[in-house]
Amino acid sequence: MVLPIRIWSGGRRYLAQHAYQKTLNLPKTKFPSHSKLQKTLTELIPQSSQVPYKEQLSEFIDRINQLDSDSAKLKFIRENLFILHDGPPYANGDLHLGHALNKILKDIIVRYQYSSGKYVFYKPGWDCHGLPIELKVLKSLPKKDIETISPEKIRSMARKHALTAIDHQRKQFHQFAIFTDWNDPYITMDKKFEIDQLKIFQKMYHEGLILRQNKPVFWGTETKTALAESELEYNKSHESTSAYVKFPLTKQSSLQLIENLNIVQDTPVTISCLIWTSTPWTLFSNRAICFNQNFSYSLVKLVDNNNEFILVESNLLIQLNIPNYDIVKTFSGELLTNLKYENPLFSEEEPLPLLHGTHVTNDTGTGLVHTAPGHGPDDYLVGIRNNLPIYSPVDHEGRYNLSELPSSTHKLLTDPDAPGNTGRYVLDPKTTLIIIEKLKELNMLFRSKKYTHSYPYDWRSKKPVIIRATPQWFLNLAKMKQLAVESLNDKVNFFPERGKTRLLSFIKNRNEWCISRQRAWGVPIPAFYRIENSDEVLMNEEIINHVIKTIESNGIDKWFDQYSSPTEEWLPESYKNVAHEYRRGTDTMDVWFDSGSSWKVIESFYHDTLKIRNGSVLPSPLFDVALEGSDQHRGWFQSLLLTKVAYSKVAEAPYRNIITHGFTLDEKGIKMSKSIGNTISPTDVIQGNPARGLIPLGIDGLRYYVAHSNFTKDLVVGANIMKRVSESLKKIRITFRFLLSNLEKSGTFEPLAVEELRPVDQYIISTLQKLLAESKESYQSYNFSKILTTLQHHLSSELSAFYFDSSKDSLYSDSITSEKRKQIQTVLLYVLQTYSTILNPILPTLIQEVRNYIPTEWNNSGHWDKPNWELPTINPPIIESFTANERAILLAFQDILQSRDETLKIPTQNVAVIHTKSLSKLTFTKEQICDIIQAADVIITEEPVMVNEYTRTVSLSDGTEAILAVQESTMHKCPRCWKQNAEEEDYLCKRCEQSVAHQTM
Repeated sequence: MVLPIRIWSGGRRYLAQHAYQKTLNLPKTKFPSHSKLQKTLTELIPQSSQVPYKEQLSEFIDRINQLDSDSAKLKFIRENLFILHDGPPYANGDLHLGHALNKILKDIIVRYQYSSGKYVFYKPGWDCHGLPIELKVLKSLPKKDIETISPEKIRSMARKHALTAIDHQRKQFHQFAIFTDWNDPYITMDKKFEIDQLKIFQKMYHEGLILRQNKPVFWGTETKTALAESELEYNKSHESTSAYVKFPLTKQSSLQLIENLNIVQDTPVTISCLIWTSTPWTLFSNRAICFNQNFSYSLVKLVDNNNEFILVESNLLIQLNIPNYDIVKTFSGELLTNLKYENPLFSEEEPLPLLHGTHVTNDTGTGLVHTAPGHGPDDYLVGIRNNLPIYSPVDHEGRYNLSELPSSTHKLLTDPDAPGNTGRYVLDPKTTLIIIEKLKELNMLFRSKKYTHSYPYDWRSKKPVIIRATPQWFLNLAKMKQLAVESLNDKVNFFPERGKTRLLSFIKNRNEWCISRQRAWGVPIPAFYRIENSDEVLMNEEIINHVIKTIESNGIDKWFDQYSSPTEEWLPESYKNVAHEYRRGTDTMDVWFDSGSSWKVIESFYHDTLKIRNGSVLPSPLFDVALEGSDQHRGWFQSLLLTKVAYSKVAEAPYRNIITHGFTLDEKGIKMSKSIGNTISPTDVIQGNPARGLIPLGIDGLRYYVAHSNFTKDLVVGANIMKRVSESLKKIRITFRFLLSNLEKSGTFEPLAVEELRPVDQYIISTLQKLLAESKESYQSYNFSKILTTLQHHLSSELSAFYFDSSKDSLYSDSITSEKRKQIQTVLLYVLQTYSTILNPILPTLIQEVRNYIPTEWNNSGHWDKPNWELPTINPPIIESFTANERAILLAFQDILQSRDETLKIPTQNVAVIHTKSLSKLTFTKEQICDIIQAADVIITEEPVMVNEYTRTVSLSDGTEAILAVQESTMHKCPRCWKQNAEEEDYLCKRCEQSVAHQTM
């Protein structure tokens, strides 16, 4: 027997227990308790992100190049390649938390696919053209220079700004540990991208889908450009002034209607058409009044208004709340055909027509619709059908263009506060008030009032828009939107599913897409306009093709240089003789057309990188996933689909799956805004922000927060939430530290076969199998929060509170060569491997750090540092039945201890006595139970035990019952393992005696 060290002090002998500490296999690892940001940025991110991404992509390309035929390559691609196409963020300003949410979600998906054995292609992008950048660079100039600055100068400044923003954002994105190559992005202002975009435009023109029309479009008066519907957001709190306005029929039409209605009238009467409008400023553009010939109308006498007569749809009359009136006659709307009326606002105007319109409804208004073809889509269609002028006397700033209005209106509509002969701003409340007063003066106003309603705003300037007719370029969607709809039905998966309804609704309600913008910073529309008549346009396929070749040679900026680059250079040889009669257009393409053309990036990857010949049928869809915010149903998801379908003329969407996420809110549920001051940046989360109560969470914390959130809804962000993230992350890190520290002292250990493990070991492996299967299913359904919730539950209930506690005694005290210790370490290896596999897509830098500390002596095979979604097969029913008994006894044992005195609550100083009537039927041994409950000893007997407050009845899995009693051990405390099972005081127990003896051999 190995004698303990005895020290005499004050005449009393005591044991120096620390003398045996060095003989214990105490946990040991250099794996740090906390992550270090600098190390993460400089070492762990490259190791876990850029380096393996480039290596796997290079390997994929090498394998593809070894295949001889396109068919073999395409088969290999379909079976082995996963592509997520990046919706390009805008190259302007710092990144916000929404950027982190977006990029990290994409990265989790990509990394899961990679961990499952796929090669992945994920090329980040940047959207560079458009109004925000152009406005930003213009604001940096003195006001006097803005009006005279050349397009070339604007473009030069905008390009420089975008490049600077890209570099800045790239550094910020790098901190998110994204599995990609940041040095190889696609950028919408690169020459190749612009050329591909123009070729898409060329193909659409060839198909007859590109049209130029003078028609009403949404117009941003602040940004001075046309807008597409996708660039609008609706303000539900917008206040307008509505007006019921009377337009008198001509004398002849009044007489004709009275005659047709068989009304006897002794004196001449004035009959007015009563219309309702929420935009009184458009009354100066009125060119017709529409009725519906299928409705019933009433001729109403206003008793309190000098016996005036008005026309109104019969069912809507009651809604007018007229205090005193008589219905003179009710008649069919057909009788209004061919009648004419006057607009007293224009004393010099000819009479105007009443026209049938199917768009006229009888649920609101008066059933008679004020029609201004230059200010509304329905009005425009009526105008085209009836040869009405598409009249819109409003300029690009939203002011009345006095030169296009009758002189009788000039005094009324001139802005006295603006320099020169400038018209009033149509959306100015003062303008509305002046118009209302004029209507009263002319006896045209029946009633007016203010009301709050939903109104379109420019989502960039956050200002209300107007609808005005201007010559614009349109992509005709009528011919292809059915193909777009067909490409979504049963062919594209949506997560969440409600996204499908939203996207389909947007597409079905669009007939055309205004693709032209009146700005300098963008891809030009390759059109030429006759100098003497700008309505005469020169454009055909030959010209577009020549423009593309010229851009390839000279660059796109030369298009905007009207001086040093003459028009002759931009037209084919056959047009040289008339080139001097034309000028190059200044309209640029909608930036949604830019980003919508980005599917060409994937197509180019197939052709240019993988060497798939042009003409070969590429995989359909082109890529697997598009993931963006839910606002992109009206934006990028739609423009991607429309450009692809218009180009290919086939009902095939470019994406297989569409995933959408919500937006970030503060802890009060308020949308984050710089103006409110409630924004939280990714840096605030990574490095901490004491002013906001945010502790530093590092990159792992930011990614954990994103993954743990229900990203399909808006995400709440704040100090309390981040504290919970910190606690959860700390548990995971401590777990890895526990695993590594107990694998450090493994000697020449090799994992044991499953059949060599104890039942409890096999049970834990079976729970890992279940955890892997559930996690895999959750990854495939994009339910990342469930992965973390399930893993944390497993960690708490199966590992921390059960297996780890029951294993510590053997890990620390058993001989390093003991069978039981090897069994436990085998399980720890599987736990390490499983947790690393599951968490790697979410916490790649943490898992990389773990792998960097894996002991080399048991990792020579390289097996344990790679994702593995498969574990050895376990027989779950037998194992779960066995462990159910053990867990039941453990819970009963712990319950008894809690009811005892403080001095007797320590498991290692107690003996558990289990009484059963049938020893032969038990599925466990005393040693197994002793390991689980960590008692000093376990006695299993058929002898009855005295039932008292320290006994419990335990139901076993076979339906029988056992009685568990707990009593204090009569043995002595072992000075090494502290279990009360030594035969003599101050001497080692038998197990520790053997372990120490083994070390001295």
